Amino acid sequence: MSQGYTERSGKEFSKIAKEYDKGRSSENVELWAAEIRRLAGLGEDSYIMDLGCGTGLYTVGLMEETGATTCGFDPVPGMVGQARNKSRDVHGFNAMGEWMPLRPGVLDCVFSSQVWHHIEDKQGTADECRRVLRAGGHVVIRTISHEQLHEKVVFKYFPEIKANQLRVYPSNDDFRRYFGVAGFRETVFHAYSLERYQSVEEFVEIAEKRLWSMFRPISEEGLRRGVEALWRYHEESDGEPVRNDELITLVVASK
Repeated sequence: MSQGYTERSGKEFSKIAKEYDKGRSSENVELWAAEIRRLAGLGEDSYIMDLGCGTGLYTVGLMEETGATTCGFDPVPGMVGQARNKSRDVHGFNAMGEWMPLRPGVLDCVFSSQVWHHIEDKQGTADECRRVLRAGGHVVIRTISHEQLHEKVVFKYFPEIKANQLRVYPSNDDFRRYFGVAGFRETVFHAYSLERYQSVEEFVEIAEKRLWSMFRPISEEGLRRGVEALWRYHEESDGEPVRNDELITLVVASK
């Protein structure tokens, strides 16, 4: 099956569409939108596509930051429906990365946040990105590098899911290969570490409701042990939040 997302992923995202934003409440969308604008040179005359837009958090954030014409697409109807509810100025539709319903050379930027580890045909998607971009356009991908995955605090409490994340997340070398084969002139990487704290209550809700995709393959036993460890921390620290820094890499491929 050659699809932008697996059939299983689509069903899982459909189930959590209404609660999806709960797992992203601590993300600084304004900061990331400003960085994307700077790295891709975006402004009011730009045309931006949010690939795998989910509920439109970054679609709206980019539009507000840049003033650009901004669209988003996602293969999950429930996600796009939530995105449309956020702003009438953002256009959302159902599509997948390797089959973008766009003419060649119409976009200045293709952006995606935490999407590429869900895409099956990554090379086909990189090829499509190049096709729909204008000369000098950019792909900007918000992801987590393998080096950063090794530092994630979540795996201290839920070690069972680490191996799967290292398997599904593309490495920097993978991204270089995808965009090199697609014909992009360069691919560069910008690593960030932002201090962040989350309450144990929030962390447990994210895990139990699988609001982060990394929790979907976890066993019930692995989930139980991690939740118990979080509540022990809560008791021993007298309710202090967990330090769970946001470790992100922005991948910028330039046509």
